[in-house]
Amino acid sequence: MSRISRAGRFGLAAIAFGLSASAAQAATKGHLDGVWTITKVVTTGASAGTTTAQASVIIFDNGYYAYVSGGSKPRQAAPAPKNADMLTDTEKLAKDAEWEAVTGQAGTFDVKGTMITRHPTVAKNVSVMTTDGPITQEFKLSGDSLLLISKSLAGRPASETVTTLTRLR
Repeated sequence: MSRISRAGRFGLAAIAFGLSASAAQAATKGHLDGVWTITKVVTTGASAGTTTAQASVIIFDNGYYAYVSGGSKPRQAAPAPKNADMLTDTEKLAKDAEWEAVTGQAGTFDVKGTMITRHPTVAKNVSVMTTDGPITQEFKLSGDSLLLISKSLAGRPASETVTTLTRLR
C-alpha cells in the first residue's frame, strides 16, 4: 500500500472540495432554470413602494437568460398615426410613451453562492449593455418562488428592491 504525503492529501482534499463546490454551484444554477413571471416588487428606502403582478417572462436556461417585462402599470396603445411614413412630434412622443415601461434584455448568467450575475448582451436600453455593467443580485430560491434582491448602486440614494418571481409550469 502506498503512502500519500501530507501535501498529496491536501491536494486531493482541495480537488474534492473544488469539485463538490462546483457541483453545488451547478445544482443551484440548474434550479434557477425555467420560465418565471414577476408577481411582486417591493422597494424600501428611496422610491419606496410595492407593485404586484407584471406582464413578464423571465427565462433562465443553462447559463443564458431572457427578461421581458411590460412594467407595473397597464400600457396604453398610442393612437394610430395619420401618416405612418411621417409621424408628427406628438405621435412620436405617444409611441415612445407606449414602449417606455417595457424592459427587455438577454444574455448570460452565472451563480456564485447566493449571488446571481447577469451579463446582458442585448437590451432595449443601450446603457444596460454598455455602461451599467453586469447586474448582480442576491437570490433566495424556495420551491417555485425566487426572490431577486437588488441594492442601490454606490452614490445613489439608499434603497433595496425585492422582486418576487413565480415559476410558470
